[in-house]
Amino acid sequence: MEDKSCKKCGSNKVIENLSIVDHGHMNEKKQLSIHIQTTDQLFFNKFEKGKLNAHVCGSCGKVELYVANPDELWQAFQKHQAL
Repeated sequence: MEDKSCKKCGSNKVIENLSIVDHGHMNEKKQLSIHIQTTDQLFFNKFEKGKLNAHVCGSCGKVELYVANPDELWQAFQKHQAL
């Protein structure tokens, strides 16, 4: 929703950059993220992480998900493919 209007209905009532959280043990909040493994070890593997954020249309409810670091995730994906 880069143009700040909804791609589905055209509304300009878009709420941007909302965190997506999971409530874990003892109601602890954890932001959801994408993880791509970058090493191939038995223990202590490394991962590239990208926190998920959302844009939500206040008219029709369309939700779009984004990560802040797509370039780093792409590089990690390419590295993972080569493992």
